[in-house]
Amino acid sequence: MNISTHTLSNGCRVLIRPTPYKQILSIVATVEWGGRDDPPELAGRTNLMSRLLTQGTETRSAFQIAEAMESIGGSIDAECGHDWISVETQTVEADWRQAVDLLSDCLFHSVFEPAEFEKERALVQSEIRRRDDHKFAFAYRHFQRLFYRGHPYAITTEGEEETLAALERDSLLDLYSQAIRPDRMLLVAVGNVPESEFLGELEKCFPQPSSSPALARIAPSLEPGAGRGETQDIPRNFEQGFVIVGYPGPLIGTDEGAALRLACAVLGEGMSSRLFSRLRDRDHLAYQVGASLAPRQLASHLLLFIGTGPDTVDQACEGMIREAQGIVAEPPSPEELDRALQYVLGKFLVGRQTNGSLAHFMSAYELLGLGWEWGEIFPDRIRAVKPSDIQDAARAFIQNPAIAIVRPTRPAE
Repeated sequence: MNISTHTLSNGCRVLIRPTPYKQILSIVATVEWGGRDDPPELAGRTNLMSRLLTQGTETRSAFQIAEAMESIGGSIDAECGHDWISVETQTVEADWRQAVDLLSDCLFHSVFEPAEFEKERALVQSEIRRRDDHKFAFAYRHFQRLFYRGHPYAITTEGEEETLAALERDSLLDLYSQAIRPDRMLLVAVGNVPESEFLGELEKCFPQPSSSPALARIAPSLEPGAGRGETQDIPRNFEQGFVIVGYPGPLIGTDEGAALRLACAVLGEGMSSRLFSRLRDRDHLAYQVGASLAPRQLASHLLLFIGTGPDTVDQACEGMIREAQGIVAEPPSPEELDRALQYVLGKFLVGRQTNGSLAHFMSAYELLGLGWEWGEIFPDRIRAVKPSDIQDAARAFIQNPAIAIVRPTRPAE
């Protein structure tokens, strides 16, 4: 595989992956600064800053940025996660110079116009209000606070209405000047570009870093999982109940990580999973059920969730814990393991079909310390997992959960 790696004179790392049979070019620039780096009183600051990166620069308005991308049939978007910010452009390969120009303009010459600042802040606050109307999002926010109590991951990347209301534009400008630096950036280009010309254009468009030291990331003062063994019961004006049961996850890239990934699929991914077939179909406890393994840079987590009736909340919670812990006593059968394997591999491979998804995957693997090659070896690591490996991983991680229960207060109609 002809993937080249480079480091620009300003410290920006660059990966280039040609795709001979595709004419689309995806460029993802990732900055090692994320929502977890916001202090609690400024929660949501990094997310708001990232959303404003494409909303006006020194030479282009938000409309002109959108118009420039539209004129070449492309797009540019920014997003903020817990661990990093990413800005992505997608165009046809022939327009790579325009893509680099717009990307560098948004990254290094944003101005955060007061009107755009106020508009985007109001939009995020509105999204936060709507978020709490969704049972899973509401329950997950409370689970996150409980499980990661005292840890940077306890804070949502969007922040809260109150912290956003207290933010000032100058605070975003200060963060922007210190965090968005080429020497803390990874750029991944997936598509066909003339390599030497592309690197030369990046050298021309991307500035040298400031002489001042890079802004230090917040170091966690506590290990994750402080809320394990606790249950938070949250009354809410819903007609149905919702429960999340969560456990710590292993480091991504370890053998335990591969085993727990398959355990997650056996437990709650797909209609043949144990939670679906037993709690939903057999016991009639769920209208929604599932499981997810959420990878994070500092600390991952495995969660099981169920939406249930107002009178079966406790029974549903007990059932999820029973099934989770039962995977030790009842390891996956050959049929279960094969189904889980095919499910995980299929989802993984389908998710890597586009240049954009490939660029995001490669960026994530690099920043997680696995190297971009992890995506190429992951299928073999998953295929090597045995039922006994799943049992061992379950013994190590599936115990002493943190539980968030949303208990409905509105009578069902």
